[in-house]
Amino acid sequence: MIGFGVGSVAAVLVILLGLGLLNGDEQAVQPLHALLLMVCGFSVAGIWLVVRQWTLREWAAWVVPAAATVLVSMLVASGSVLHAFYADDLSLTTRELDVPPLWQFISAVRLLSFLWMLFLVVAIWGAIKHLHLRRPGERTNAVFYVGILAVMVVTAAVQAMASAGHAADATRAAARSGQAPPSYFGVEPEWVCIEPTTDPEKLNEDGGKLRPERPYLSFGSSDGQYLLWDTDGDGILKVPSKQTRSVPVDTGTASCPWTA
Repeated sequence: MIGFGVGSVAAVLVILLGLGLLNGDEQAVQPLHALLLMVCGFSVAGIWLVVRQWTLREWAAWVVPAAATVLVSMLVASGSVLHAFYADDLSLTTRELDVPPLWQFISAVRLLSFLWMLFLVVAIWGAIKHLHLRRPGERTNAVFYVGILAVMVVTAAVQAMASAGHAADATRAAARSGQAPPSYFGVEPEWVCIEPTTDPEKLNEDGGKLRPERPYLSFGSSDGQYLLWDTDGDGILKVPSKQTRSVPVDTGTASCPWTA
């Protein structure tokens, strides 16, 4: 009865918000926001329906494996999955990005946050059990648990790729417009002028031709090479750091002082 009462109050609040009756400016919330509120309320109520029916044996059978799954996911994610997607979208590698360990951990936490779909699945299962639509046996529990893990993996992978892809697109857009580039979990691209310290014709570029008169978006250096985003070739341009000098500038519209 308590769960039903809480759910009823939550439903009434969502309806009132949707109609704009609780807003000071008398404006209704957006349909998407109302839907998210309803999903959150349903998830909380459904999870409560599941947990309150658990015995000690079920706690051991579900919570311990779930906690182990999260810990394993953290270890896997500590390999910087988000950074790997981001780097691959920009034709780089995580080793070349050289992300600090702290930011790798933060990105791992962010990756786990993509598993919000798990709570909705558990809530649906709680509602099914509460309404006695199905009386699960041990085999059904096992199948449901495997299904949850599959949902977790697919959901996290799709959202991780979308997050990294959006960040990579924003970086490319900044490179084309000359604006300040966005950071991404410790990756801090910056505008630089690359000045040759030797004959420009003798530079050992990889991925294009260096134009010293214009700024480039730099991802730092790796293995003795500066990693630059080349808008001409829409890819990474690598130039030897022993043959050039990197000079930071404020924007991509600045003029580089180098002259032939």
